[in-house]
Amino acid sequence: MIGTVVLGAVVFTAVWTGIQSGRWQVVHHQGESITIPPSWHRDGGAGAYVETSSRWGLWFLPSFTAKNVPAKARMLPNVGRNLREWQVQNGRQFIYYGVWSLADHTRSIKICVPRTQVNLALAILGSWRPRSR
Repeated sequence: MIGTVVLGAVVFTAVWTGIQSGRWQVVHHQGESITIPPSWHRDGGAGAYVETSSRWGLWFLPSFTAKNVPAKARMLPNVGRNLREWQVQNGRQFIYYGVWSLADHTRSIKICVPRTQVNLALAILGSWRPRSR
């Protein structure tokens, strides 16, 4: 119940932020979908979407599992079945990891943003829709 409320608040924030900052784009990667800001663009064929001239962005992590999450990461409240999320503060940046697991199949993402854009990262993380094979 609490996870549903948190997810609803994050999605609402994503929509509100998107309205405030222009048209967001939905990107698809191997059956997954996620909504990112219009200023982020595809960076090569490796499943990365980054902000122009910065190190902020989103990465799809094909072989990343919960075991790979840095030890100093703080787990966020349980947001859904088979889905776990973590936050790492590293100086002036925040890194978010999302790991979705089902039986023998795992999907993972990493989002990096400056400290001033934590709500943006949470909105992006909340829009992530991993899919099974």
